[in-house]
Amino acid sequence: MSGLRSRDEGEVRVLTFARPPGNALDLATLAGLRRAVEDAGRDPRVRAVVLDSAVDGYFSSGLDLEELTALPEPRRRAPFEALIRAYRALLSCPKPTVAALSGSAIMGGWIVAMACDWRLIVPGAKVALSEIRAALSPTTGLIARLSQLSSDPRTVKEMVLRGKPLGAAQAASSALVDEVVPPAELGAAAMTTAKRLAKSPPRAFAEIKRILNAQAADEALWERSLEEFSAVFAGSEAVEGVAALRAKRRPRFIKD
Repeated sequence: MSGLRSRDEGEVRVLTFARPPGNALDLATLAGLRRAVEDAGRDPRVRAVVLDSAVDGYFSSGLDLEELTALPEPRRRAPFEALIRAYRALLSCPKPTVAALSGSAIMGGWIVAMACDWRLIVPGAKVALSEIRAALSPTTGLIARLSQLSSDPRTVKEMVLRGKPLGAAQAASSALVDEVVPPAELGAAAMTTAKRLAKSPPRAFAEIKRILNAQAADEALWERSLEEFSAVFAGSEAVEGVAALRAKRRPRFIKD
């Protein structure tokens, strides 16, 4: 069952992650997100999309590691592939998309947020593309997106090479989020942003967004990224890294 809820507020479709305790992204939720975004993109009644969370403390903690490690080896890349499909659906959605980060967006959760046009965050929430802590790589396509968004190359290096999470203020100063909003005001601020964007001329907005997000249509880039993930995930480092992340302990990497 998908951990995603959907409702309409006027011309804004609100998609809400609701999968306690951390809104981990399993295959069903990712497939539901992709379908919901594609449906919103086709629905003439919808002029903008908001992504938010019903779980305290998290927008999303990333891929569901229990599901991922339980899959047979030939299917181990399926969760990452589903994440990329949802990410690309958001990038290519012709309607404005707004991520309301009422909690932390970690790894796959931040990947989903990166695909949105606007990102609002509350103080105390963090964002991270810290796959290196699990001995994984965010891959070429996603590092390119992070570099496109950030105004500070040093921030990109800190995030992907050291796995450093950013607090709300630092994410804003690096242009990774657009606004820091008090928790009590986040829902209203996200709706205000979405409704303001919904007034844009639809065809022009969609065309400009297509140009800005041209990587969404680059099949070779995403096939390369999937192969990169598969290659790294198959190694012994990743086995230990993911196990340590699940157990909330320090990984024990053995030098070759």
